[in-house]
Amino acid sequence: MLRNIFVDRVDELEYLERLWREKSFALVIIYGRRRIGKTRLLLEFSKGRKTIYYLAVEATYEHLSREFSDIVEKTFGLPIGGDIISVLRAIPKIADDKVLVVLDEFQYLVDANPRFVSELQRLVDEYLARTKMMLILCGSAVSFFERKLLGYKSPIFGRRKAAMKIKPLRFVHIKEFFPKYTLKELIYVYGIVGGTPAYLEKLDSNRSILENIRDIITPGHYLYDEALNLLRQEVREPKTYFSILAAITEGYVRPGEIASFSKVDPRTITKYIDMLEDLDILTRVRPLGFKKPVIVEFSDNYFRFWFTYIYKLRTTLELGLIEEALEYVTETLDQYTSKIFERIIIELLPHLYRSKILKTKPIQFGRWWHKDIEIDLVIREPGKSTTFVETKWKDLTHSEALRILDELQKKSTKTGLQSPQNFYMLVARKITDKETPIVENHRIIIDLRTLEDIISK
Repeated sequence: MLRNIFVDRVDELEYLERLWREKSFALVIIYGRRRIGKTRLLLEFSKGRKTIYYLAVEATYEHLSREFSDIVEKTFGLPIGGDIISVLRAIPKIADDKVLVVLDEFQYLVDANPRFVSELQRLVDEYLARTKMMLILCGSAVSFFERKLLGYKSPIFGRRKAAMKIKPLRFVHIKEFFPKYTLKELIYVYGIVGGTPAYLEKLDSNRSILENIRDIITPGHYLYDEALNLLRQEVREPKTYFSILAAITEGYVRPGEIASFSKVDPRTITKYIDMLEDLDILTRVRPLGFKKPVIVEFSDNYFRFWFTYIYKLRTTLELGLIEEALEYVTETLDQYTSKIFERIIIELLPHLYRSKILKTKPIQFGRWWHKDIEIDLVIREPGKSTTFVETKWKDLTHSEALRILDELQKKSTKTGLQSPQNFYMLVARKITDKETPIVENHRIIIDLRTLEDIISK
Protein backbone atom coordinates (compact mmCIF):
# COMPACT_ATOMS: atom_id res chain seq x y z
CA MET A 1 0.00 0.00 0.00
CA LEU A 2 1.60 3.28 -1.10
CA ARG A 3 1.75 5.95 1.60
CA ASN A 4 3.43 9.30 1.88
CA ILE A 5 4.15 9.94 5.54
CA PHE A 6 6.49 12.50 7.07
CA VAL A 7 7.63 11.31 10.48
CA ASP A 8 9.88 12.86 13.14
CA ARG A 9 12.93 14.86 11.90
CA VAL A 10 11.93 17.44 14.52
CA ASP A 11 15.51 18.29 15.50
CA GLU A 12 16.62 18.67 11.88
CA LEU A 13 13.68 20.91 10.98
CA GLU A 14 14.16 23.07 14.08
CA TYR A 15 17.85 23.53 13.28
CA LEU A 16 17.12 24.51 9.68
CA GLU A 17 14.47 26.93 10.90
CA ARG A 18 16.98 28.53 13.24
CA LEU A 19 19.48 28.98 10.42
CA TRP A 20 16.78 30.46 8.21
CA ARG A 21 15.74 33.01 10.85
CA GLU A 22 19.30 34.37 11.04
CA LYS A 23 18.63 36.16 7.71
CA SER A 24 22.23 35.89 6.59
CA PHE A 25 23.91 33.63 4.07
CA ALA A 26 24.05 29.98 5.09
CA LEU A 27 25.75 27.13 3.28
CA VAL A 28 24.32 23.86 4.60
CA ILE A 29 25.36 20.32 3.71
CA ILE A 30 22.82 17.51 4.13
CA TYR A 31 23.72 13.98 3.21
CA GLY A 32 22.91 10.37 3.97
CA ARG A 33 22.27 7.02 2.42
CA ARG A 34 19.71 6.65 -0.36
CA ARG A 35 16.03 6.25 0.68
CA ILE A 36 16.75 7.69 4.13
CA GLY A 37 14.42 10.71 3.71
CA LYS A 38 16.71 13.63 2.83
CA THR A 39 14.60 14.92 -0.05
CA ARG A 40 11.39 14.52 1.96
CA LEU A 41 12.95 16.56 4.79
CA LEU A 42 13.93 19.35 2.40
CA LEU A 43 10.53 19.44 0.74
CA GLU A 44 8.94 19.75 4.18
CA PHE A 45 11.33 22.55 5.17
CA SER A 46 10.74 24.43 1.90
CA LYS A 47 6.99 24.77 2.45
CA GLY A 48 5.96 28.43 2.45
CA ARG A 49 9.38 29.64 1.32
CA LYS A 50 10.61 30.98 -2.00
CA THR A 51 12.51 27.88 -3.08
CA ILE A 52 14.56 26.74 -6.03
CA TYR A 53 14.85 22.99 -5.79
CA TYR A 54 17.04 21.25 -8.35
CA LEU A 55 17.63 17.50 -8.53
CA ALA A 56 20.76 16.80 -10.54
CA VAL A 57 21.20 13.70 -12.69
CA GLU A 58 24.12 12.03 -14.44
CA ALA A 59 24.53 14.31 -17.46
CA THR A 60 26.89 16.86 -18.98
CA TYR A 61 27.48 20.13 -17.18
CA GLU A 62 25.92 22.02 -20.09
CA HIS A 63 22.74 19.95 -19.78
CA LEU A 64 22.58 20.45 -16.00
CA SER A 65 23.14 24.20 -16.42
CA ARG A 66 20.26 24.47 -18.90
CA GLU A 67 17.93 22.57 -16.57
CA PHE A 68 18.89 24.74 -13.59
CA SER A 69 18.44 27.95 -15.61
CA ASP A 70 14.98 26.81 -16.73
CA ILE A 71 13.89 26.16 -13.14
CA VAL A 72 15.11 29.57 -11.97
CA GLU A 73 13.44 31.27 -14.95
CA LYS A 74 10.09 29.60 -14.17
CA THR A 75 10.39 30.48 -10.47
CA PHE A 76 10.97 34.20 -11.02
CA GLY A 77 9.34 34.68 -14.43
CA LEU A 78 12.47 36.33 -15.79
CA PRO A 79 14.77 35.14 -18.59
CA ILE A 80 18.09 33.95 -17.27
CA GLY A 81 20.95 31.97 -18.74
CA GLY A 82 24.51 30.82 -18.16
CA ASP A 83 26.13 28.04 -16.21
CA ILE A 84 25.04 27.11 -12.68
CA ILE A 85 27.59 29.35 -10.97
CA SER A 86 26.45 32.38 -13.02
CA VAL A 87 22.80 31.65 -12.25
CA LEU A 88 23.53 31.26 -8.52
CA ARG A 89 25.19 34.69 -8.63
CA ALA A 90 22.11 36.19 -10.29
CA ILE A 91 19.48 34.76 -7.93
CA PRO A 92 19.93 37.21 -5.00
CA LYS A 93 19.71 40.12 -7.45
CA ILE A 94 16.32 39.06 -8.83
CA ALA A 95 14.82 37.72 -5.60
CA ASP A 96 12.65 40.11 -3.59
CA ASP A 97 13.51 38.47 -0.29
CA LYS A 98 15.47 35.60 1.20
CA VAL A 99 15.56 32.55 -1.07
CA LEU A 100 16.23 28.88 -0.44
CA VAL A 101 18.29 27.07 -3.07
CA VAL A 102 18.61 23.28 -2.89
CA LEU A 103 21.07 21.42 -5.11
CA ASP A 104 20.07 17.79 -4.60
CA GLU A 105 22.32 14.88 -5.63
CA PHE A 106 25.11 17.45 -5.64
CA GLN A 107 27.74 14.83 -6.44
CA TYR A 108 26.46 14.69 -10.04
CA LEU A 109 27.27 18.39 -10.51
CA VAL A 110 30.83 17.71 -9.40
CA ASP A 111 31.06 14.65 -11.64
CA ALA A 112 30.00 16.83 -14.59
CA ASN A 113 32.34 19.69 -13.64
CA PRO A 114 35.25 18.69 -11.35
CA ARG A 115 36.05 22.39 -10.78
CA PHE A 116 32.55 23.11 -9.46
CA VAL A 117 33.41 23.06 -5.75
CA SER A 118 36.34 25.46 -6.25
CA GLU A 119 34.15 27.76 -8.37
CA LEU A 120 31.44 27.66 -5.70
CA GLN A 121 33.99 28.53 -3.01
CA ARG A 122 35.06 31.60 -4.98
CA LEU A 123 31.42 32.63 -5.50
CA VAL A 124 30.71 32.30 -1.76
CA ASP A 125 33.76 34.33 -0.77
CA GLU A 126 33.32 37.06 -3.37
CA TYR A 127 29.56 37.48 -3.34
CA LEU A 128 27.13 35.03 -1.72
CA ALA A 129 28.53 35.51 1.80
CA ARG A 130 27.00 39.03 1.75
CA THR A 131 23.53 37.85 0.65
CA LYS A 132 20.59 36.29 2.51
CA MET A 133 20.52 33.11 0.45
CA MET A 134 20.35 29.71 2.12
CA LEU A 135 22.17 27.26 -0.14
CA ILE A 136 21.75 23.56 0.67
CA LEU A 137 23.99 20.96 -0.94
CA CYS A 138 22.36 17.57 -0.59
CA GLY A 139 23.23 14.07 -1.76
CA SER A 140 23.45 10.37 -1.12
CA ALA A 141 27.11 9.69 -2.01
CA VAL A 142 28.19 9.41 1.62
CA SER A 143 31.91 8.92 1.02
CA PHE A 144 31.99 11.85 -1.45
CA PHE A 145 30.38 14.20 1.09
CA GLU A 146 32.52 13.11 4.02
CA ARG A 147 35.82 13.09 2.18
CA LYS A 148 35.46 15.67 -0.62
CA LEU A 149 33.14 18.28 0.94
CA LEU A 150 33.57 17.98 4.71
CA GLY A 151 37.29 17.18 4.82
CA TYR A 152 39.75 19.96 5.64
CA LYS A 153 41.18 19.76 2.09
CA SER A 154 37.81 20.69 0.59
CA PRO A 155 37.70 24.17 -1.05
CA ILE A 156 34.54 24.95 0.94
CA PHE A 157 35.99 23.78 4.26
CA GLY A 158 35.18 26.47 6.82
CA ARG A 159 32.48 28.06 4.61
CA ARG A 160 29.60 25.82 5.65
CA LYS A 161 27.24 26.93 8.38
CA ALA A 162 26.12 23.40 9.19
CA ALA A 163 26.38 19.78 8.07
CA MET A 164 23.84 17.08 8.86
CA LYS A 165 24.04 13.37 8.19
CA ILE A 166 20.47 12.06 8.06
CA LYS A 167 20.08 8.80 9.96
CA PRO A 168 17.31 6.18 9.94
CA LEU A 169 14.25 6.81 12.11
CA ARG A 170 14.32 5.46 15.64
CA PHE A 171 12.09 2.65 16.80
CA VAL A 172 9.69 4.93 18.71
CA HIS A 173 8.74 6.74 15.49
CA ILE A 174 7.67 3.80 13.35
CA LYS A 175 4.25 3.42 15.00
CA GLU A 176 3.09 6.38 12.91
CA PHE A 177 3.45 4.13 9.86
CA PHE A 178 1.53 1.28 11.54
CA PRO A 179 -1.05 2.75 13.94
CA LYS A 180 -2.95 -0.57 14.25
CA TYR A 181 0.07 -2.68 15.16
CA THR A 182 0.85 -3.84 18.70
CA LEU A 183 4.28 -3.17 20.22
CA LYS A 184 5.22 -6.79 19.55
CA GLU A 185 4.32 -6.41 15.86
CA LEU A 186 6.26 -3.13 15.64
CA ILE A 187 9.37 -4.90 16.97
CA TYR A 188 9.04 -7.46 14.17
CA VAL A 189 8.66 -4.63 11.62
CA TYR A 190 11.74 -2.85 12.94
CA GLY A 191 13.69 -6.07 12.69
CA ILE A 192 12.65 -6.53 9.07
CA VAL A 193 13.14 -3.05 7.56
CA GLY A 194 14.68 -0.90 10.29
CA GLY A 195 14.05 2.83 10.32
CA THR A 196 14.42 3.71 6.63
CA PRO A 197 11.23 5.62 5.71
CA ALA A 198 11.13 4.43 2.08
CA TYR A 199 11.21 0.81 3.27
CA LEU A 200 8.58 1.32 5.98
CA GLU A 201 6.27 2.81 3.36
CA LYS A 202 6.55 -0.36 1.28
CA LEU A 203 4.85 -2.46 3.99
CA ASP A 204 1.06 -2.60 4.28
CA SER A 205 -0.20 -1.61 7.72
CA ASN A 206 -3.50 -3.40 7.01
CA ARG A 207 -1.80 -6.77 6.54
CA SER A 208 -0.20 -9.10 9.08
CA ILE A 209 3.54 -9.38 9.69
CA LEU A 210 3.73 -12.73 7.90
CA GLU A 211 1.77 -11.40 4.92
CA ASN A 212 4.22 -8.53 4.63
CA ILE A 213 7.18 -10.91 4.90
CA ARG A 214 5.69 -13.08 2.17
CA ASP A 215 5.52 -10.00 -0.07
CA ILE A 216 9.11 -8.96 0.68
CA ILE A 217 10.61 -12.38 -0.07
CA THR A 218 8.68 -12.72 -3.34
CA PRO A 219 10.85 -11.95 -6.41
CA GLY A 220 9.78 -8.67 -7.98
CA HIS A 221 8.94 -6.87 -4.72
CA TYR A 222 10.76 -3.56 -4.23
CA LEU A 223 12.55 -4.84 -1.12
CA TYR A 224 13.52 -8.17 -2.68
CA ASP A 225 16.39 -6.61 -4.65
CA GLU A 226 16.88 -3.32 -2.82
CA ALA A 227 19.99 -4.43 -0.93
CA LEU A 228 21.59 -5.45 -4.22
CA ASN A 229 20.59 -2.22 -5.94
CA LEU A 230 21.75 0.06 -3.13
CA LEU A 231 25.18 -1.52 -2.83
CA ARG A 232 25.67 -1.41 -6.60
CA GLN A 233 24.90 2.32 -6.50
CA GLU A 234 27.05 3.12 -3.48
CA VAL A 235 30.25 1.06 -3.82
CA ARG A 236 32.75 0.19 -6.55
CA GLU A 237 33.25 -3.47 -5.66
CA PRO A 238 29.79 -4.77 -4.72
CA LYS A 239 30.85 -8.44 -4.85
CA THR A 240 33.49 -7.87 -2.17
CA TYR A 241 31.04 -6.02 0.06
CA PHE A 242 28.49 -8.79 -0.43
CA SER A 243 31.03 -11.37 0.65
CA ILE A 244 31.80 -9.36 3.79
CA LEU A 245 28.13 -8.99 4.72
CA ALA A 246 27.50 -12.68 4.04
CA ALA A 247 30.42 -13.56 6.35
CA ILE A 248 28.87 -11.59 9.22
CA THR A 249 25.54 -13.33 8.64
CA GLU A 250 27.33 -16.65 9.01
CA GLY A 251 28.68 -15.60 12.41
CA TYR A 252 32.16 -14.39 11.44
CA VAL A 253 32.28 -11.10 13.34
CA ARG A 254 35.96 -10.35 14.00
CA PRO A 255 37.73 -8.45 11.21
CA GLY A 256 40.30 -11.22 10.68
CA GLU A 257 37.59 -13.89 10.46
CA ILE A 258 35.59 -11.76 8.04
CA ALA A 259 38.62 -11.24 5.81
CA SER A 260 39.37 -14.97 5.75
CA PHE A 261 35.78 -16.02 4.94
CA SER A 262 35.28 -13.35 2.28
CA LYS A 263 38.73 -13.89 0.69
CA VAL A 264 39.75 -10.27 1.31
CA ASP A 265 43.32 -9.23 2.09
CA PRO A 266 43.37 -8.73 5.91
CA ARG A 267 45.39 -5.53 5.36
CA THR A 268 42.49 -3.97 3.41
CA ILE A 269 39.46 -5.30 5.31
CA THR A 270 39.34 -2.12 7.40
CA LYS A 271 38.59 0.14 4.42
CA TYR A 272 35.60 -2.01 3.44
CA ILE A 273 34.23 -2.02 6.98
CA ASP A 274 34.78 1.76 7.15
CA MET A 275 32.67 2.24 4.03
CA LEU A 276 29.87 0.02 5.35
CA GLU A 277 29.96 1.99 8.61
CA ASP A 278 29.71 5.26 6.64
CA LEU A 279 26.59 3.82 4.98
CA ASP A 280 25.15 2.89 8.41
CA ILE A 281 24.97 -0.76 7.39
CA LEU A 282 27.58 -2.06 9.85
CA THR A 283 28.94 -0.92 13.18
CA ARG A 284 32.00 -1.85 15.23
CA VAL A 285 31.26 -2.98 18.79
CA ARG A 286 33.60 -3.21 21.78
CA PRO A 287 32.91 -4.54 25.28
CA LEU A 288 32.07 -1.66 27.61
CA GLY A 289 35.19 -0.36 29.27
CA PHE A 290 37.63 -1.93 26.81
CA LYS A 291 39.06 -1.04 23.40
CA LYS A 292 39.39 -4.68 22.36
CA PRO A 293 38.22 -7.15 21.15
CA VAL A 294 36.36 -5.52 18.27
CA ILE A 295 33.49 -7.28 16.57
CA VAL A 296 31.44 -6.11 13.60
CA GLU A 297 27.64 -6.24 13.51
CA PHE A 298 24.77 -5.04 11.35
CA SER A 299 23.44 -1.65 12.37
CA ASP A 300 20.84 -1.64 9.58
CA ASN A 301 18.03 -4.14 10.20
CA TYR A 302 16.89 -4.33 6.58
CA PHE A 303 20.35 -5.47 5.49
CA ARG A 304 20.45 -7.89 8.43
CA PHE A 305 17.08 -9.37 7.38
CA TRP A 306 18.00 -9.43 3.69
CA PHE A 307 21.25 -11.35 4.24
CA THR A 308 19.72 -13.64 6.88
CA TYR A 309 16.78 -14.66 4.73
CA ILE A 310 16.54 -13.42 1.13
CA TYR A 311 20.24 -13.90 0.34
CA LYS A 312 20.37 -17.28 2.05
CA LEU A 313 17.08 -18.53 0.50
CA ARG A 314 17.55 -16.96 -2.92
CA THR A 315 17.68 -20.27 -4.85
CA THR A 316 14.51 -21.48 -3.12
CA LEU A 317 12.76 -18.19 -3.75
CA GLU A 318 13.77 -18.02 -7.43
CA LEU A 319 12.28 -21.50 -7.89
CA GLY A 320 8.96 -20.10 -6.69
CA LEU A 321 8.95 -22.01 -3.39
CA ILE A 322 7.72 -18.98 -1.47
CA GLU A 323 5.62 -20.85 1.11
CA GLU A 324 8.51 -23.21 1.90
CA ALA A 325 10.83 -20.23 2.43
CA LEU A 326 8.19 -18.45 4.53
CA GLU A 327 7.94 -21.53 6.74
CA TYR A 328 11.69 -21.30 7.46
CA VAL A 329 11.39 -17.57 8.22
CA THR A 330 8.47 -18.25 10.57
CA GLU A 331 10.38 -20.96 12.45
CA THR A 332 13.47 -18.78 13.00
CA LEU A 333 11.97 -15.28 13.27
CA ASP A 334 11.92 -15.16 17.08
CA GLN A 335 15.56 -16.22 17.28
CA TYR A 336 16.41 -13.51 14.73
CA THR A 337 14.34 -10.91 16.62
CA SER A 338 16.12 -11.52 19.92
CA LYS A 339 19.13 -9.49 18.68
CA ILE A 340 16.82 -6.73 17.45
CA PHE A 341 15.19 -6.60 20.87
CA GLU A 342 18.57 -5.93 22.51
CA ARG A 343 19.15 -2.91 20.27
CA ILE A 344 15.65 -1.55 20.82
CA ILE A 345 16.21 -1.56 24.60
CA ILE A 346 19.37 0.52 24.07
CA GLU A 347 17.33 3.00 22.01
CA LEU A 348 14.73 3.17 24.78
CA LEU A 349 17.23 3.95 27.58
CA PRO A 350 16.23 7.66 27.77
CA HIS A 351 12.55 6.65 28.11
CA LEU A 352 13.34 4.02 30.75
CA TYR A 353 15.40 6.50 32.76
CA ARG A 354 12.84 9.31 32.60
CA SER A 355 10.12 6.89 33.70
CA LYS A 356 12.30 5.97 36.74
CA ILE A 357 12.21 2.27 35.80
CA LEU A 358 15.94 2.48 35.08
CA LYS A 359 17.73 3.61 38.25
CA THR A 360 21.12 4.39 36.66
CA LYS A 361 21.69 7.54 34.66
CA PRO A 362 22.87 6.25 31.24
CA ILE A 363 26.22 8.04 31.01
CA GLN A 364 28.02 4.95 29.69
CA PHE A 365 26.32 1.91 28.20
CA GLY A 366 27.06 -1.02 25.97
CA ARG A 367 27.44 -4.78 25.80
CA TRP A 368 30.06 -6.64 27.80
CA TRP A 369 31.68 -9.98 27.10
CA HIS A 370 34.78 -11.94 27.98
CA LYS A 371 35.48 -15.46 26.70
CA ASP A 372 32.20 -17.37 27.23
CA ILE A 373 30.54 -14.81 29.52
CA GLU A 374 28.28 -12.19 27.98
CA ILE A 375 25.92 -9.53 29.33
CA ASP A 376 23.47 -7.97 26.90
CA LEU A 377 23.71 -4.44 28.29
CA VAL A 378 25.58 -2.63 31.06
CA ILE A 379 24.56 0.92 32.02
CA ARG A 380 26.82 3.04 34.20
CA GLU A 381 26.95 6.34 35.98
CA PRO A 382 30.63 6.03 36.95
CA GLY A 383 31.28 6.12 40.67
CA LYS A 384 27.59 5.95 41.54
CA SER A 385 25.53 3.22 39.96
CA THR A 386 25.54 0.33 37.47
CA THR A 387 22.60 -1.58 36.01
CA PHE A 388 23.19 -4.96 34.39
CA VAL A 389 20.53 -5.95 31.86
CA GLU A 390 19.45 -9.19 30.20
CA THR A 391 16.94 -9.13 27.36
CA LYS A 392 14.85 -12.20 26.53
CA TRP A 393 12.56 -12.32 23.51
CA LYS A 394 10.56 -15.04 25.29
CA ASP A 395 7.48 -15.52 27.44
CA LEU A 396 8.69 -16.35 30.96
CA THR A 397 7.19 -17.12 34.35
CA HIS A 398 8.16 -14.99 37.33
CA SER A 399 10.28 -17.82 38.78
CA GLU A 400 12.12 -18.25 35.44
CA ALA A 401 12.80 -14.52 35.40
CA LEU A 402 14.28 -14.68 38.93
CA ARG A 403 16.61 -17.51 37.92
CA ILE A 404 17.88 -15.43 34.98
CA LEU A 405 18.54 -12.52 37.35
CA ASP A 406 20.44 -14.85 39.73
CA GLU A 407 22.72 -15.83 36.85
CA LEU A 408 23.07 -12.18 35.76
CA GLN A 409 24.15 -11.16 39.26
CA LYS A 410 26.85 -13.86 39.23
CA LYS A 411 28.11 -12.75 35.81
CA SER A 412 28.25 -9.10 36.91
CA THR A 413 30.99 -9.91 39.46
CA LYS A 414 33.31 -10.87 36.59
CA THR A 415 33.03 -7.55 34.75
CA GLY A 416 34.94 -5.11 36.93
CA LEU A 417 32.11 -2.65 36.27
CA GLN A 418 30.24 -2.83 39.57
CA SER A 419 29.55 0.39 41.49
CA PRO A 420 28.53 1.41 45.03
CA GLN A 421 24.96 0.69 43.88
CA ASN A 422 24.17 -2.17 41.50
CA PHE A 423 20.86 -3.09 39.89
CA TYR A 424 19.85 -6.12 37.84
CA MET A 425 17.19 -5.78 35.18
CA LEU A 426 15.42 -8.31 32.98
CA VAL A 427 13.44 -7.16 29.95
CA ALA A 428 11.26 -10.00 28.65
CA ARG A 429 8.70 -10.28 25.90
CA LYS A 430 6.11 -11.30 28.50
CA ILE A 431 5.93 -12.35 32.15
CA THR A 432 3.03 -14.78 32.02
CA ASP A 433 1.97 -14.99 35.66
CA LYS A 434 2.59 -11.52 37.06
CA GLU A 435 2.07 -7.88 36.11
CA THR A 436 5.15 -5.77 35.46
CA PRO A 437 7.09 -3.75 36.48
CA ILE A 438 8.34 -5.93 39.32
CA VAL A 439 10.88 -4.22 41.59
CA GLU A 440 12.40 -6.31 44.40
CA ASN A 441 15.73 -5.71 46.17
CA HIS A 442 17.65 -4.00 43.37
CA ARG A 443 16.02 -6.35 40.83
CA ILE A 444 13.75 -5.03 38.10
CA ILE A 445 11.59 -7.13 35.76
CA ILE A 446 9.65 -5.58 32.92
CA ASP A 447 8.01 -6.78 29.71
CA LEU A 448 6.32 -5.33 26.64
CA ARG A 449 3.36 -4.12 28.69
CA THR A 450 5.65 -1.87 30.71
CA LEU A 451 7.51 -0.70 27.59
CA GLU A 452 4.27 0.13 25.82
CA ASP A 453 3.11 2.20 28.76
CA ILE A 454 6.46 4.06 28.90
CA ILE A 455 6.51 4.78 25.15
CA SER A 456 2.91 5.97 25.09
CA LYS A 457 3.76 8.61 27.70
